[in-house]
Amino acid sequence: MNLLNKIFASKTQAKLLALFFQNPNQKYYQRELKQKLGDSLSTIQYEIKRLIEIGLLEAEKKDRKIYYSLNKAFYLYPELRDIIFKTNQRSL
Repeated sequence: MNLLNKIFASKTQAKLLALFFQNPNQKYYQRELKQKLGDSLSTIQYEIKRLIEIGLLEAEKKDRKIYYSLNKAFYLYPELRDIIFKTNQRSL
């Protein structure tokens, strides 16, 4: 994960991207992300907002919760997926 922290804007963003790309079909809500990543809710909210603004994450409201998932149509999706995969393999 060290290399991801250097590539991306923040440690939280790197952790979010690693989680989403390792589980590309999964949808998460904010408190679930907080539990999985161990970061503050406000930091996660900030990074989610940034990733939605660029189009990498999508939001879907369901049962009074907002779920977030990867936008597989994002123009850099394949390249980011490869970067995440390669950096995770490197850290093993």
